[in-house]
Amino acid sequence: MIELCGISKRFGALVALDAVNLRLPEGRVHGLLGENGAGKTTLMNILYGLVRADAGEIRKNGVDLRLRHPHDALAAGIGMVHQHFMLAGPMTVIDNVVLGDRRQAWILHRRRAEQRLRELGQELGLGVDPRERIENLSVGQQQRVEILKALFRDVKLLILDEPTAVLTPQQTAQLFVAVERLRDAGKTIVFISHKLAEVKRICDDLTVLRRGRVVWEGPAASVSAAELSLQMVGHEVEPVGLSRQADAPPPPRDAGTLSLQNVCAGMLRDVNLEVHSGEIVGIAGVDGNGQQDLAEVVVGLRAIRAGRQEIAGTDVTALPLGSSRRPAVAHIPTDRRSQGLVPTMSIAENLLLKDHARAPYARAGCIDWGQVRRMAGNLMTQFDIRAEGPQTTIGQLSGGNQQKVILARELAMSRPQWIVAVNPARGLDIAATGFVHRQLLSRRAAGCGILLISSEWEELFALCDRVAVLYGGRLTMSRFPQDGAVEIGRMMTGAQDDKVTR
Repeated sequence: MIELCGISKRFGALVALDAVNLRLPEGRVHGLLGENGAGKTTLMNILYGLVRADAGEIRKNGVDLRLRHPHDALAAGIGMVHQHFMLAGPMTVIDNVVLGDRRQAWILHRRRAEQRLRELGQELGLGVDPRERIENLSVGQQQRVEILKALFRDVKLLILDEPTAVLTPQQTAQLFVAVERLRDAGKTIVFISHKLAEVKRICDDLTVLRRGRVVWEGPAASVSAAELSLQMVGHEVEPVGLSRQADAPPPPRDAGTLSLQNVCAGMLRDVNLEVHSGEIVGIAGVDGNGQQDLAEVVVGLRAIRAGRQEIAGTDVTALPLGSSRRPAVAHIPTDRRSQGLVPTMSIAENLLLKDHARAPYARAGCIDWGQVRRMAGNLMTQFDIRAEGPQTTIGQLSGGNQQKVILARELAMSRPQWIVAVNPARGLDIAATGFVHRQLLSRRAAGCGILLISSEWEELFALCDRVAVLYGGRLTMSRFPQDGAVEIGRMMTGAQDDKVTR
């Protein structure tokens, strides 16, 4: 159906794509794999008309396509669901679906459009209320809107960029059912992901990019996950896990403690929690059960209605975030674009956000930009942030490289005693994920107390000393590691409503 021939793209001195060839036949799910910054999203942005290639051609059934704008791609039957959704929050679902659709008449037949959208959702098992506002939908429902928005325009090729990064296992299973139905209907799906088990499960064909070049391609059934990992990274990646032997003793009870006592805030109800120095406490749960509220309370971004919060013996319940008496808590937020970064600023400026007034980066009220650039360059090397240089604007980076900037700032710019990490490896490739996990374990070994809120069971089970479950705003401590995935999964559905314990 679609052929990309000799596609090349440079951003300054950075070679994003180097003569890439890709064939996408009809009725197949094609997986596109690679490390962060390998060129996957750039390649698909070129196919969707968002970015122009420096060299190469795109052909449909042998005929050259001129894709200078997403409207050109949509006219050619190509749609894309981006990793960061492009929806207007205050508007309704149906308004978002028809927004920018040049096929619509001057007068919109709203009921007819709503009926078609409902039928499309029912066919794929992706139903959503056309009259609901986007801002009232869960992340999984918003992704449904993005998919339905593309299919509403009769696209034949659908690009899904990291579609499961923000989904629960149940939502991922629903998405896979929809993808299989689309494939059976003759659609072509490009599935970009870092999760090797998922691409093995859903994809027919695979292409692996490494540093802008195709290093492997073939049927998904012909290669193992271990071989794919080797092709992506170029070397074997050691699994990371917490040793529960003598070299990883439980934290002493008389060490510093971060505690919540009968806290009510947002949707949190009577939450009791203790995180000791030198341990990682995990929070499991389906998104939307109060994880964001819990992170904001601990960091100091959300006021507490009732209850008490202490950090290392200091009552911080009523202390504002900027108070000098409040112990600093490093924060890796769940939404890097809106909560962790300023997209229009450079890498160096984003790294400096928390330290812009401190030596050695500032003296007498003036920033030493030479010192800042040296610091940023060192951190880019340490965290493998792939960009032309420290002056590169954050908005030009891939999602995984943006996440690495946050990790560098929160974990390396200072030595925090307390860390709140929300899905810290979301959007990262297998090598970068291992690096993040080793960073967290090294901070634990240095005596940090870490609250790890994650939607990835494997991440929680590999790293945490204790695991609690958040359901409906209530926190229940499991008996991990005695309780395994089955029991904790049962608690995540609300099947267990025991008294909250510390």
